[in-house]
Amino acid sequence: MAVTPNTETIAEPSAFGARTVVGHVDIDTLTPRRIKRMLLAAESGDLAAQAELFERMEEKDGELDAHLRTRKAGVGRLRWQVQPAPHLRGSAQAQKAAELCRELIAGIPDLPEAVFDLLDAIPKGFSVLEIDWQTGARRWSPHRLTWRPQRWFKAADDGQTLLLRDDDGRGVELNPLNFIIHRVRARSGFCARTGLLRSCVRAFVVRHFAWKDWMAFAEVYGMPPRIGWLREEVPWDSEEARELWRAVQALGMDAAAVVREGNRIEVLDSRSAGEGAIFERILDRAGRELTLAILGQLLTSGGEKGGSYALGQVHNQVRWDLIEADALALAGTLTEQLLRPIVLLNLGGDHPVPRWRFDVEKPEDLSQLATTVKTLTESGLPIPLEWAYAKFGIPEPAEGEAVLGSPKQE
Repeated sequence: MAVTPNTETIAEPSAFGARTVVGHVDIDTLTPRRIKRMLLAAESGDLAAQAELFERMEEKDGELDAHLRTRKAGVGRLRWQVQPAPHLRGSAQAQKAAELCRELIAGIPDLPEAVFDLLDAIPKGFSVLEIDWQTGARRWSPHRLTWRPQRWFKAADDGQTLLLRDDDGRGVELNPLNFIIHRVRARSGFCARTGLLRSCVRAFVVRHFAWKDWMAFAEVYGMPPRIGWLREEVPWDSEEARELWRAVQALGMDAAAVVREGNRIEVLDSRSAGEGAIFERILDRAGRELTLAILGQLLTSGGEKGGSYALGQVHNQVRWDLIEADALALAGTLTEQLLRPIVLLNLGGDHPVPRWRFDVEKPEDLSQLATTVKTLTESGLPIPLEWAYAKFGIPEPAEGEAVLGSPKQE
């Protein structure tokens, strides 16, 4: 690790070149061939096109975006705390380091937004924050955490190390004291292949083209096909032929047309079997694939019609496992890349590093717990009242205080 951080941020946007704010990928003009080239370029270290493709996928597909926000919100809503190093919890040095970290972190503006930005690693494989440090005579403090787009980075030759893109293409090494790099691996491999959205590209492409085709179908659905019959011996490139063509078109827009005697227009039956149901089935099937990839289940996302309550509970358990894994990974990143530098720069390497911890506690079914407590009590198992009050979040009544319940029988 570097000895000291940079006192000025280096990953700033530029009007032109490698770190522009404006993107260059247009989803509406993408083809499967171009998307394949983007993915192959990422495997060679050029992450920009793939990262921008992932950005556009989230913007263009509302269902995909909703599922990703569900994953992120699962961790973002959790309470967190900074705890002293667990193996030295009672020592004065551990308590001092934890108190210092709490104090400095409390001074970071928009910290919840920074945590949310780090969770962007779930779909894209990694997310980067740059730490803007302020230093005085006695203290280094993180003044601000600023998100930097994934397309501003490239992979080094080892396929894992991230470099900041610059205009000469070589890349700039990152000072580890200035950058928080959170990684979430949806699969094993180099960083270009670990992003969750990589496995969603096929389903997105199918949905994108099916949606466009469905809109084109809907634009002409119900409009009867028209066929113009040109009089014999009239050339196809004549003015009369062009007039007939305009008349056929006018029937679709104005429902009226004038044709020469001898020419005629035939209106065909416009009824269409299925009325575009094939496009709906394609979108639904691809949407199921997206849901499974992101949430790991279908019942709690609305992507599965029907299903038992018990099966829904099992699927909820799967999603909770993802929340636990996401929270554990993020806590590890913040401990090593934010809390450790704070302790190292201000207290030195002899002080134990505190732990960032998310309160990941699975919600309990209180009605089921109440039934269990009732059954155990009736069977003679003594249960402490203090535990019961705490478990159900009920304050213990003061002496003489009115309480709910049936009056005692005399």
